[in-house]
Amino acid sequence: MSLPHPPSRPRRLLRAFAGVALAALVTGSCSLDQEEQVRAQVQDWVKLGETYYFFSRVNCTAALFEVKASRISSKVKKVRDVEAGMRAISEEIAVAFEVEGLSPTEVTEEIMNRDLPMGIGVLSSGTGGKDCMAIEMEEAYFNALLDPTSALIYHPTAKFTVVFDRRNRRIFYSRGRTS
Repeated sequence: MSLPHPPSRPRRLLRAFAGVALAALVTGSCSLDQEEQVRAQVQDWVKLGETYYFFSRVNCTAALFEVKASRISSKVKKVRDVEAGMRAISEEIAVAFEVEGLSPTEVTEEIMNRDLPMGIGVLSSGTGGKDCMAIEMEEAYFNALLDPTSALIYHPTAKFTVVFDRRNRRIFYSRGRTS
């Protein structure tokens, strides 16, 4: 009976390299988004200040940013009624809902009442980041969702939601993994 030979030096190096490569691959794929990427997605729409919170893992991303200006730029389609926003979504255009008297939650409910699959898409992007939120952020996000002075911004192709909390001059970013 012969004993197995210890791996040769090249095999040991190859195994060590494979372990390092695997660790790098796993580490690099542990988050859905990077902060710089998220900022780049929304900074043309709202003038961003400091990052208050950012957390991303494989299935979700949540962020909270300071806002330096109170208006949404013209680089995103702004609508004053739900129907116009739904048309933009069906055309795969990012849209900011600035519907007087309706909170982001009420806007989402209106969309769901008119087109359930579209409404579920908006809802799931808005709730997709919840698992990445700190408890204190969840409460603030919930309050912003119910505030009729907040605006809902939805990106139908990138599948993320931004809630512009005008009252507190900040935005919440939420995205969950889509597949």
